[in-house]
Amino acid sequence: MAVYVAAHKAYDAAAIEGYIPLQVGAANGPDLPYTKDNTGEHISEKNPHFCELTGLYWIWKNRTDDYKGLVHYRRFFVKNGRTLSQEDIRAILATHDIILPPTEFLRETAWEEFTLYSGHEKDLVSLRRAVETVDAAYLPDFDAVMANNQLHLFNMLITRAELFDAYCAWLFAVLFELEKHVDMTGYTDYQKRLYGFLSERLLNVWVAHNGLRVRKVKVKNTQKTAKQALRMFARRQKNRLLFTLKKLRS
Repeated sequence: MAVYVAAHKAYDAAAIEGYIPLQVGAANGPDLPYTKDNTGEHISEKNPHFCELTGLYWIWKNRTDDYKGLVHYRRFFVKNGRTLSQEDIRAILATHDIILPPTEFLRETAWEEFTLYSGHEKDLVSLRRAVETVDAAYLPDFDAVMANNQLHLFNMLITRAELFDAYCAWLFAVLFELEKHVDMTGYTDYQKRLYGFLSERLLNVWVAHNGLRVRKVKVKNTQKTAKQALRMFARRQKNRLLFTLKKLRS
């Protein structure tokens, strides 16, 4: 089993037993004492735009474990207040296909939310064309996800190797096709993290299209207090209500 922790800076790796630190963006980053994503077959230099996806790509191309996964240096799947163990993971995946974070409820549709907070609508239009080019059978699921307000975010997942590899093959085919049509002139540094943002939507499309059995597992942000986590929960519920009311009025 290989579940990696994407990190671009040092963190207390010794405190998280059973997880492997992976320095993402190592081609352009500091020299950290972790496995680096610029070894073997890699796209490490794309990290400013692909974010943790350079780590996802590295795992896909360089590991052959029976289970593969990616979490973050400040976000982990947890059970009963502790980090999900390998035994927990195997038990869950005996009856489910994939481990994902809980559903995030947006106030707007996934399409609208992206254009309001993360990027430009022209890139969503280009993304839809890229999905169609790679495999048009995914378009109904793409449209359904983008018209709804529910997403699994963070690009965090753990699953069996064959599913992990199949997802990566589809995801990077779409993103590399999209790259041919993207011009980031005038984008802010935040907006330039384009492919990381878009892949959060695409994971949901792929899961829906393939009818996967999802086990939602709580995510702990080690940099958030309990009060901040409670506010996040309240925000999700408020967004869920506001979106429902908006749909009823339309």
